[in-house]
Amino acid sequence: MIIKILLLLHSNCEYLNNKPNNFIQMKKQSLALITIMMTAGAAYSQNGIDKLAQEANRKALLEVKDKADASITKKDSLKAKTWVTRAIAYMDLANSGDVELTNKEPKAAFTAYQSLKKAVALDTKDGKEGAVAAEAKKYLTMTYNKEGKPEVEGQKLYAAFMNAGIVKYQAKEYDGALENLQMASEVGSKDTTAAMYTGVIAQLAKKQDIATAGFEKFIALGGKDAGIYYALIQQYKTEKNEEKAFAVINKALAANPDNKDLKAEKINLYLSFNKTDAAIAELESAVVKDPKNAQSVLNLGILYDNKGEKLNSELRELREQASKSDLEGAKKKLDEQKDKVSAFDEEIKRLTAKLKTDPKSAAQTKNSIANTVKMRDEQKAVLATMTQDYAAKAANQGDVAALNAKIAELEAKQKEAKGLALVNYKKCIEIDPNNYDVNYNLGVMNFNEAIALNKKVGDMNMETYKKEGKLAEELKDNKFKEALGYFEKAYSLKQEDDVKENLKNLYRMLKMDDKLKALGE
Repeated sequence: MIIKILLLLHSNCEYLNNKPNNFIQMKKQSLALITIMMTAGAAYSQNGIDKLAQEANRKALLEVKDKADASITKKDSLKAKTWVTRAIAYMDLANSGDVELTNKEPKAAFTAYQSLKKAVALDTKDGKEGAVAAEAKKYLTMTYNKEGKPEVEGQKLYAAFMNAGIVKYQAKEYDGALENLQMASEVGSKDTTAAMYTGVIAQLAKKQDIATAGFEKFIALGGKDAGIYYALIQQYKTEKNEEKAFAVINKALAANPDNKDLKAEKINLYLSFNKTDAAIAELESAVVKDPKNAQSVLNLGILYDNKGEKLNSELRELREQASKSDLEGAKKKLDEQKDKVSAFDEEIKRLTAKLKTDPKSAAQTKNSIANTVKMRDEQKAVLATMTQDYAAKAANQGDVAALNAKIAELEAKQKEAKGLALVNYKKCIEIDPNNYDVNYNLGVMNFNEAIALNKKVGDMNMETYKKEGKLAEELKDNKFKEALGYFEKAYSLKQEDDVKENLKNLYRMLKMDDKLKALGE
């Protein structure tokens, strides 16, 4: 999650480029699928065995398989044991590790599975299973002994599906890989590996529902891999499912209590769901536990900074509303407009009197009277509009009072947030003076304060400027100089284009031509 420090916008200033700051990002786990060759199935390496022995083994496996296939076309096809034998033949083939064989029989694991299901069906009468059915079911579900190790039968079918899935994965046949891995997860219903791989391959196959189910199963079975938790959190974040996202991050931290990336991701989650105060509380707690952790202190400062900046748009809108309801200002403008109309009326009276005292210039005077009346009437129309506007503002003074109270409340919150941001930035720079991000952010903060002071000076009338202008000018200049110091420090640590542009802007504003030239201008 990227957290941005927004610059204070003002129409009369040159804006600095803004650098986004990152919380510690959760590292995307690369889940390398490795071929699992179970001890229940014979495994052979084509490069590690004598070619003749390999050929002999291949021939033996195919002969057993062909014999098993033939047996189900004869009278023995009604015997459950026949189908178990056939299933074993296909499992041995699937687990052989012989690429030629597995390519020849890519569905060997499925054939074994179907054969076992057939055996169960044949040896079940009136809901009661016979000995062969019980034997077949041992293959269909991987069970564990007292020591927690998988029993050989279920492990054998599990390995057959797992190996077939991995072969498909390596060939980038993701749909086929997923089909096999889902079956491996069904056979190994308590196995986290198959559930994990099912989720990973389902994502590659763009089947997010299956991926989500696989990851959820991995977690339910007690899996601890942080990358799987992270992947599932991102999915729920995309779906805007706040409840499930937080449920997963809490489980992730319970399974990995010391994982810094997951702790950072919880902060990112709070921000994704607009829970800034909760994110701040989480980081405050982290900083109390580890006050020398510069990254946590920096991130806390960023959160407070963002909280303060987030209020800018709301404050701007409220101030505009308040400005539109400014009764005092409207009264002043209304009085000024009345004076304009009165001045025209006086001029018309003077010119009318002149007609009597100076008949020789009567034609010219009449023309002046006509022009003056026209201008007066135009100003009277403006006066009528302003009178209506004043009346509307006067009727809404209760709303203005509420607006001003809200503005004062938000300004206090903003001041508090900015103050806490500065406190944490200062703490961070004490811990780590060479931290690029905190130097950059302090540069931004001081620059924005300087711009605000510059605007304040520009808005002063002459009387106010005489009283407060000099001090405000000094504060503004000091803030620009502080901003410059932080940006120069940041640039000495990392020569990034954005901080370079910020320095150029400051050098221009402060008329530091030599330094501007040194940066290439």
